[in-house]
Amino acid sequence: MLDSIARHKITHLPIVPPQAVLLAKHPLVKKYDLSHVKLLTSGAAPLSAELLGDLSKVLPNAEIGQGYGMTETATVISSWPIEQRYFKEGSSGPLLPGYQAKLVKHDGSIIDKRGEEGELLVKSPSLSLGYYGNPKATAETFVDGWLKTGDIAFFDKNGELHITDRIKEFLKVNGFQVAPAELEGHLLGHPAVADVCVVGVHDDYSGELPLAYVVLEDQAARSVEENPAAAEELKQVLKKFVANEKVPYKRLAGGVEFIDTIPKSPAGKLLRRVLKEKAKESQLSLKSKL
Repeated sequence: MLDSIARHKITHLPIVPPQAVLLAKHPLVKKYDLSHVKLLTSGAAPLSAELLGDLSKVLPNAEIGQGYGMTETATVISSWPIEQRYFKEGSSGPLLPGYQAKLVKHDGSIIDKRGEEGELLVKSPSLSLGYYGNPKATAETFVDGWLKTGDIAFFDKNGELHITDRIKEFLKVNGFQVAPAELEGHLLGHPAVADVCVVGVHDDYSGELPLAYVVLEDQAARSVEENPAAAEELKQVLKKFVANEKVPYKRLAGGVEFIDTIPKSPAGKLLRRVLKEKAKESQLSLKSKL
């Protein structure tokens, strides 16, 4: 990909977060001159502020931002404002013309305060009519002309949309909701972390605990491979890296595990369920040994 960007002097890069992580973190990138790139835009999952900082160094002359959309909405719903060089932390920008949105609480009531989170529902002439051959899924998702996105979001004081996580992906720790994306974004700010996915593991007392599957940067990976004791030390460092910045229930009490790659869909979305199943199998295996 880097060869093609450099050879053809590609100026606009529409990418997904796994590619953004590689651009920001992979050592090969240093061998290429990417100063001609004018625009990078990302979708499919949120970019963290830490990742934005790294990308701005790799692409010094590029505007960098993210948008939000779905296949069912055909497709982009919001995008960062054209007058901003970089997207605002956590923001997907204001709604595009033609879209209406509302945020709904668990009890079905509509949120009318800026900054308060709820499930995002959208309406537009571009909405699809439903899911072919699946009336049950259509009835659950398309309600009275509105599309239930399944995403938790809020609008800030400037009317910009912030997607915080998927409803089904939230962890419930001691009764508190924890967004995996928040912890993933923070961990990507550590120099030893190349990629990460956070899942919940069962705990009798807390309900769930956050567990981070981490792909290490090359140098850190070599260090861990050569010295097993360094692996345990680095796990503690990463736990402390989170604990120093996050409230107690968001800490990595479920642990840190090193992994070669994070499973992802072709669109770049984390296949969290795959790692959640892996964590579940590890727990069962440990219990059987005890």
